[in-house]
Amino acid sequence: MSDYRKAARPQAEAFAHKAVVVWLPLLYCLISSLFFLRTYDSAQVKITMMQMGGLGLLTLWLIRLTEAGRAAFSRQDLVTLSPFLAYLGWGIFSFLKAPYHMASVDFFLRHVFYMVAALIIIYEFDEPAVQRLVKWLVISAWIAVGYGTLQFVDNTWFPRGPGKGIDPFVWRGAFGDRVFSTYGNPNFYGDFLVIVFPTLLMQYLKTWKWSYLPLMGMLLLNLAMTGTKGAWLGFAMVLAVFGVIAFAYFPTLKPYRAKVAGVILFGILGFVGYTAKDLANRVVSVNFRLFTWEATWEMIRTQPLTGSGVGSFPPLYPAFRRPPIFHIEGKHNTETDHAENEYIEQLFDNGILGFGIFLWMVFSTLFIGFKALGHMTKSLAEGRAMPPRVYELVGFLVAFCGMLGHNNFDVSLRFVSSGVYLGLLAGLIVNVARGKALYELHGARMAEAASNAPPPSPAARLEAEAAGPGALQTLADFLIWPARLAAVGGIVYLAFIHGYKSPLLKAVPLGGMYGEFMAIMGPLGRIPAGGDFWQWWLAWTTFLGCTVGLAYAMIRASLLSSNPVVPGLVLAMLMPLYMFWGYFKADVHHNIAIFFSKERQWEPAVANYLVVHRLNPDFVMSKYFLGNVFNDRFNMTKVYNPNWGDLNEVPMDDYERALFWYNEVRRLAPNYVQMHHQVGALHMKRAQHASDQGKQQEAEKYLDMAMTRFRLYEQIDPVFAPNYHRIAQIYMIRKDYAAAIKTYEALIDAEKCAVDPKLMEKPLLRRTILAYQPYLVEDGKHVHRHAVPVLPGEGSENWTALANAYYLDGRLEDAERAYLNALALNPQHTNAANNLKVVYGRAQAEGRLKKLDPPAAPPAPGMPPFTGLKVLPRGGR
Repeated sequence: MSDYRKAARPQAEAFAHKAVVVWLPLLYCLISSLFFLRTYDSAQVKITMMQMGGLGLLTLWLIRLTEAGRAAFSRQDLVTLSPFLAYLGWGIFSFLKAPYHMASVDFFLRHVFYMVAALIIIYEFDEPAVQRLVKWLVISAWIAVGYGTLQFVDNTWFPRGPGKGIDPFVWRGAFGDRVFSTYGNPNFYGDFLVIVFPTLLMQYLKTWKWSYLPLMGMLLLNLAMTGTKGAWLGFAMVLAVFGVIAFAYFPTLKPYRAKVAGVILFGILGFVGYTAKDLANRVVSVNFRLFTWEATWEMIRTQPLTGSGVGSFPPLYPAFRRPPIFHIEGKHNTETDHAENEYIEQLFDNGILGFGIFLWMVFSTLFIGFKALGHMTKSLAEGRAMPPRVYELVGFLVAFCGMLGHNNFDVSLRFVSSGVYLGLLAGLIVNVARGKALYELHGARMAEAASNAPPPSPAARLEAEAAGPGALQTLADFLIWPARLAAVGGIVYLAFIHGYKSPLLKAVPLGGMYGEFMAIMGPLGRIPAGGDFWQWWLAWTTFLGCTVGLAYAMIRASLLSSNPVVPGLVLAMLMPLYMFWGYFKADVHHNIAIFFSKERQWEPAVANYLVVHRLNPDFVMSKYFLGNVFNDRFNMTKVYNPNWGDLNEVPMDDYERALFWYNEVRRLAPNYVQMHHQVGALHMKRAQHASDQGKQQEAEKYLDMAMTRFRLYEQIDPVFAPNYHRIAQIYMIRKDYAAAIKTYEALIDAEKCAVDPKLMEKPLLRRTILAYQPYLVEDGKHVHRHAVPVLPGEGSENWTALANAYYLDGRLEDAERAYLNALALNPQHTNAANNLKVVYGRAQAEGRLKKLDPPAAPPAPGMPPFTGLKVLPRGGR
């Protein structure tokens, strides 16, 4: 090998190592701290940072391993890394077997990043790198806790409304009095606080710097104000683990055992009691979890051995969701994405085998950490000082245990902002417990082998020099400069040229990622003062810093290396990098499209939804909204317009366009939110259009298609009243009044929401665990009915619709009873009152009006007022 190659290889390897250990801590700080309010999801920027930044991190590490060659790993390394490699490998298998990759792609990428981060930390992070990472965690805590405290002050002492407080951003007060800081959600923020507190406390005990005290004080205030019960219980577990470690591993604390135990017990009881008090007022969160866990258990039983595939919960869950969930949420157009318990969802995703690998990774990490802690603290019993890294190890172990405890009640691991700490903490525990990074042990072994190896003989040296470079080395020398130029050119093209013809870039002078980001941000002169102004500067600073820094690292590594595989890795990175960038832009366009949809500006709404479809073909929500746009507009003139998504020069009307996009939704997620109901409504519009043209046979066909979709949606959501009304409407159109009556009666009877009568008769349960839905008394027993009002005036529409069907079927007594029930719920219901007069008029004309003596006592609460028409029991059963 030439002297240049001998020098280039360690230079490139050392540079790649340095880039990895510098970028990973900064990346974690950015994921924790960034938010972007121009996207549909303010946390999308965290996902993008994980995807794009994580891809850059992985590329740099692969460059490092490529330069190391065969010496990169040893058998001992693979033993250490085996739990993480096994879990990573199972994630790949789980992704490949998942039935709907729409939901799986995003969660699979997170799975990969978590494990790659752990592998890198174990392999690359020496003592200085670990200390640098700890400093960045502290900086992240200052940013998040500082902004969270500002939100607390803003919520407490300033009025509601945009621009009326000290929080400059438009999302102020998004969760009422609860703080959410840079995380955009109090639950995820609470998980971060649980994770970072042990590290802060141990750094204070290690350094005795006073600055940690106000930071921890503000952290506790923020934790309380998140209003997150799972985080409070997680913090109670943190205190409990601290207590166990203090008494089991630190004999020097023996004289202070009573005081330490008192402080810890006070904290545990305080947070547990605070949680219990909150549960008394918000028991609905317990109900939500219980019903979700019940449905998830049924899902687990469908594929118990290998699981349903990573990220499969969102598309599969709607078919198993319990009806009470709709009462608890009070919504029907939302989707539950997770099981509210990480371990249950792990079992669902990965089956018994994959869940076993997950537990292997968790328990092996804890075993290594606590075993090393015991070894390092033995010196205290012997009167010697313990190693300084004990403080880091204790902090990481306690944080890991707190996170694992919190995830019994939450799914923060499923979200990037808090989930990234799974790999980070596990990797740090193994790294600090071992005392050295794996690469450091390689250097020691190589030095030992070199010192023990006999020097080559002069004849061997002469023979090696005469042989010259081999064929592969000659090929590498030939390809290295073209590969370097291709890597540099690819980076420049992606940054400044690619996408120049996009409509997004018409108003900006640049193309590529910089031009697209310039178009997203807009000119500074048009940005109003306040939060938008600050976000403009912060966004541009972060974007420039990350892109320039990573581009420099990739180009320099390519120039330092003499191996053409290195620039080849850089080139291979560019396509998925731009794909992830497209996901971010798609979220921006989705946000814009929703704005235009609400304004009923169909042309720009469709244009932006189509951009989303092009940038992120798996964005199912955007396809659903696009179908809704054409469903709402419903222009039945057939034209070919590619700007509306028409293909192959085939003229289409809005019915066909809407149906096309709903079918795209069904392909990605077969039971997505209200898709079946929306398709049913679309078919009803098409039936009306045919009927208006006198095509009754065609109208009947579309009514049949609508009925099929409404019945499908009824199986998924038996609580949604408009779905029953549309089914009954079809029966009414066909003059099948008996079937319409049965439909309305099924709506009101709410049989799929019924509760075990033994449980129903217990007042305590009705006030607590069963309080997710209202009840009334019938024949001395408590029952649930879908015509019971939750708010004043609600519930009367269902009775009125049933009364109308009774009237048309000639059942005047039942019609009167139903109208009176509607008026009992809403005395101002004009339609019911007017129709009741019509009932009386028809009854009098037919000689069916009977005069009865008034009752001896007034009607019971919730019963209709007495009238002169005899109220008969409901018939037609």
